[in-house]
Amino acid sequence: MERSTRRILAAAGVGLPLVALGARLWSSQGSTPPIRDEWGRLQPEGIASLEQVRLGGVDQWVLIRGRSIHNPLLVYLSGGPGISELPWVRHFNAPLEEHFLVVQWDQRGAAKSYSALKDRDSLTLDQFVSDASELLELLTSRFSQEKVFLVGHSWGSILGVLLAQRRPERLHAYIGTGQQVNFLENDTLSHLRAYELAIRYGDSQALAKLARIGPPPYTGPDMTRRYMTLMSLASRHAHRRSLTPEMLLSVLKAPEYSLRDKVNLFLGLKETFPLVYPQLAGVDLEAQVPRLEVPVWFLLGREDYVTPSEIASRYFEKLEAPSKTLLWFEHSGHSPPFEEPEKFNAILDQQVRSVLMTEARAEALLH
Repeated sequence: MERSTRRILAAAGVGLPLVALGARLWSSQGSTPPIRDEWGRLQPEGIASLEQVRLGGVDQWVLIRGRSIHNPLLVYLSGGPGISELPWVRHFNAPLEEHFLVVQWDQRGAAKSYSALKDRDSLTLDQFVSDASELLELLTSRFSQEKVFLVGHSWGSILGVLLAQRRPERLHAYIGTGQQVNFLENDTLSHLRAYELAIRYGDSQALAKLARIGPPPYTGPDMTRRYMTLMSLASRHAHRRSLTPEMLLSVLKAPEYSLRDKVNLFLGLKETFPLVYPQLAGVDLEAQVPRLEVPVWFLLGREDYVTPSEIASRYFEKLEAPSKTLLWFEHSGHSPPFEEPEKFNAILDQQVRSVLMTEARAEALLH
């Protein structure tokens, strides 16, 4: 491993594990394993495709996996910007592939789509939403389905709400988790919570860090470091097991990613975040998206201090939609899909069946 690569990984906090595990954990290009049943037999109607697509005039990557190409499409929008949750969804939420065509998209600047950073002027919120809209068209046309189920996590939940507003005819439902609403209010409340937790637990180290980074919003060349420090401190004293080792190992083992992709997974956040984050200061979904024309589910972690759930639940109460469901994950913080995956996967299956049955009944009445 080159010395420069070691330095990059060490800066991201992953250098030593990577060196220890060695090159056997990744392929040169990346590929995804085929879909098999419980006896190891290939599924004739299954799909396991890692492919490059053209969105917004640039090449980007998507992963499509499912036991049957006839299952409903489920599009997952990762948190970020500039990072992909593909390895984590593959690890924690693989059971979804039984019931859905699970589509994951490495957005501009993230992991396999890192090269899209060459066009930095295109890293705008509107362009990300436009890319996602093109992806919906590509998928629904390819698999002959009119609509998809859309999951948005964290940064992806901003894209998800804006996409649901723009393209309701392409969505069965929108599912928000780690739901962002108002970036300035969100970060201000996270900062306050971090202080409260540090004082409650007598955490002088956290108090010193909070004093160094100061209050949000963050600007300047070190905005990414300050923001990530705040997010870490906001969940510092959560009484839950740490998922960091498991999540890191899932990245290292991800067959879809080459070594370069794994390095770019961390570099993408460093490069993309400072270009996009300042654009989000004016985002306030409560004011900008008071109504959606699709069913809405919010799956919120009770202990989410990264995107405080009280803001999301307030937005949920005010949001107008054909139907709404709010479900709490009592043992989760910011990432219910990974902190309580069995519950998350089961809820998606149950809720989707309910939506599809409702749509089928409505269609029958029309005929």
